[in-house]
Amino acid sequence: MSVEDVKDPFDRQKSIVGWDQSLVGRQVCLVVGVGGLGCSVAMALSRLGVQRLILIDKDKVELTNLNRQVLFSTSQVGMFKTEAAAEGLKPHVVGDTLVHVHTFDVLQQWSRLVALARESTVIFNNVDVGGQLDFALIALAKKLRIPYAAGSSYARTWIVEYYNGLADCSSFSFENWEGSSESLERLQPDVIDSHENLEFIVPDPKPDTRKIGSSVIVCCSAGLMTVNAWLQGLFGLEMPNYTKFDIAGFWNSGDVLAWPMPRLGSSS
Repeated sequence: MSVEDVKDPFDRQKSIVGWDQSLVGRQVCLVVGVGGLGCSVAMALSRLGVQRLILIDKDKVELTNLNRQVLFSTSQVGMFKTEAAAEGLKPHVVGDTLVHVHTFDVLQQWSRLVALARESTVIFNNVDVGGQLDFALIALAKKLRIPYAAGSSYARTWIVEYYNGLADCSSFSFENWEGSSESLERLQPDVIDSHENLEFIVPDPKPDTRKIGSSVIVCCSAGLMTVNAWLQGLFGLEMPNYTKFDIAGFWNSGDVLAWPMPRLGSSS
């Protein structure tokens, strides 16, 4: 069969050893935050051919987003990011992926997020609220026994965190809590889905990100590698729980940090 005769847009990825397109096509992906990383995550998932994308964000597109938030254009400045992302995804949906958008603040309407997470097979965390919300989203993934993947980027550095959803495993952020013991008790997996809101969460202090900077390079790198961690785990490969890269110095082993998946009851 010639290349011209192939009618399947996923033909190339199906040729990868160990690839299971039918498994990918059954995935319902909850994408929390559609900014620099979330745009890249959503774009990659649509190109992979997942069953459904559920996008959550509360913000609107700003002009300074456009250098790195790849689903948006100048004509969409002022639109809600969820709606703009749905428009921007249209040329990237090459299969039957459905895109559903929800515009709300996850701290104020946590129970709404929980309901959407119950429909999902994975949670992608791309919001920049802080460690306590990260903990809450991982706790929810642990409660639902579904994978969790998160990314962050700044200047020339990006970080990916991944939890495989297995009962005997944990995660970097979950094992390195920073906050009060009272908040910690309220965010445990056994009660995390019982809250109407998470307004008791204390956001991390916000640095002046304009002085730190960001580019499409780190945002796309972090977003794509966040999806990669989940995807390879879906196919049965053991992925690191935490990875940090400096894109200007990745050749030096001292600039690469990977934290193995911690297993409950182990000393690792």
